[in-house]
Amino acid sequence: MKATIAIDAGHGGSSSGTYSVNTVSDGLFEKDFTLEQALLVEKHLLKNGFKTILTRRTDINPGNVSQRAKIAVDNGADFALSIHFNGFGTESANGTEVFVPHSEKLAGIESGFYETLGEFFKRRAPFARSNSYFDRNKTFDKKINIETRRFDAVSEEKDYFGFVRTCWENGVSADLLEICFLTNPSDFKNYLENREKIAEGIAKNIVEAFGEKFVFEENEENLPEKPEEKPIAKPKITRKVRNSGSKRDVLN
Repeated sequence: MKATIAIDAGHGGSSSGTYSVNTVSDGLFEKDFTLEQALLVEKHLLKNGFKTILTRRTDINPGNVSQRAKIAVDNGADFALSIHFNGFGTESANGTEVFVPHSEKLAGIESGFYETLGEFFKRRAPFARSNSYFDRNKTFDKKINIETRRFDAVSEEKDYFGFVRTCWENGVSADLLEICFLTNPSDFKNYLENREKIAEGIAKNIVEAFGEKFVFEENEENLPEKPEEKPIAKPKITRKVRNSGSKRDVLN
């Protein structure tokens, strides 16, 4: 039996996440794009015979990051992925980020995510987090409570890396993707034009990480062989007629 993959579409419901360069005109927020991408990734995983678990399929908030992770853990996920998009107060910030458990660094699937997203967006530094999932070299690490391994400066609801941490602490490997900056015009345009390819690439990395061959949406190698086409003899016409007959008449 192939692996079970949990996909967390970040935010949802009253938790909108960041806005995009088009939010004023189209009313869409990060929560809409995370759900879109989660469903696209799931489509490719199902096509490849994998079982999937989604923390949400509609515009609802299934809970804080620990509760979302519990959905993955309780349903026997072999791997969990939380999908997010970045945002910033100015348009200049851009690029893609991959957050991974420090113990796993950038082995296999993580480096694959980084390469895939790097085809469409600037590659910002990939982050291998410690159990708190905050870079140990940053000054704000001094705010981490060593006993609880939590970042005390923020609430549980805003500790997005808690999804990865909670999964990891319960034996499920997990990563978090910040696909691009919705507030950057170039990033946003690239996403809209390549959203299907991005989802396909993410799913491909997951499938191949479990030792399976990825089946593309339209892959001629996986289509059945076409029967050999034999030429059809043309009927002899002995008199001139107004209509030569339908295609069916000729073939029969």
